[in-house]
Amino acid sequence: MTLILLHPTSLPRREEQLSLAVDAPAPLRLARRLAAGVSGTDLLDRLRALPARSGAVALAERVDSGVPYTYDHRLREFDEHFGVRRVDLDTDGVFARSLLVAYRSLLEEGLASGTRMSWARWSALVSMLQTMIVRCAGETADLPVAVRPPLLRWHLDPERRWRVGHHVFFVVTQCLIVALQSFVTALGEDDLEGARRGLRLATRLLDASSAAFVFTAEFGANQYHHTVRPTMEPPFVSAGFSGLLSPDHHYLVRLFAEVRPALRDLPADLVADHAAFVRALGAVYESHKYVCARFGGDTGASLRTGALPAVEVLHALKLARTKIVGRP
Repeated sequence: MTLILLHPTSLPRREEQLSLAVDAPAPLRLARRLAAGVSGTDLLDRLRALPARSGAVALAERVDSGVPYTYDHRLREFDEHFGVRRVDLDTDGVFARSLLVAYRSLLEEGLASGTRMSWARWSALVSMLQTMIVRCAGETADLPVAVRPPLLRWHLDPERRWRVGHHVFFVVTQCLIVALQSFVTALGEDDLEGARRGLRLATRLLDASSAAFVFTAEFGANQYHHTVRPTMEPPFVSAGFSGLLSPDHHYLVRLFAEVRPALRDLPADLVADHAAFVRALGAVYESHKYVCARFGGDTGASLRTGALPAVEVLHALKLARTKIVGRP
């Protein structure tokens, strides 16, 4: 199960750049079909019909976005562990294709193994993937969530759920980067409505991230400790391997620092939307803490620090990150 993603430095910086170019016919056709509305019975069949990416991987020098980012051996190891390949150019609709592939994987896993998540949480996750796919087709309408998964089955494959959940989370994080970059770009151009759309989209994406955390970890603590966690420890990976080494998360945290100056003179009309964004970011860390606690992270050591319990590490990160994106 391989997922091809853009390097975060190559993601769109404006919302209008989401629309697929005509040189990406397969994902464009599928995105347009989904934008037109597809019934639940046809949805997976259409997603499964998405052809494999054509041609060789196109590489080029990445454009300097102003956000520090080096794809070093730690980030590369993380991608390799989770079956991710990175490209620099959005040829053949790489960004849209990653959305479609993640959406397909989520629906397949959800229907095969089920979930304990509430309908509201499932909808928050699915609807955001749908929204971003529709925007790639040049449309703006929200689609109803057509697929309702069954109740969680206890015999699910924890390694498959872990990988599918992480693939979905990576794609949602890339969408969050796009939304925040669109917000900053629009704000710099005095486009108040564009900035509002970007900020509200970012808030919805954070809600989807919270749901993705819960979905990813819907198996038992014994399965985690005996099946999943050992693959993230030596000799399979380097010491200090951690989810915080995701290239997209790595970039997003640095993007927060780039967003901060734009908040100094935030228009009064955006204050309420900004407050909702900060609350949603805090909720993401609470979801992550909940997952860690289920697997013993309230007392057990973090993969990355080794000394402190994982929940304490995450709480400290929550305080630091919400402060960065708070009003200066």
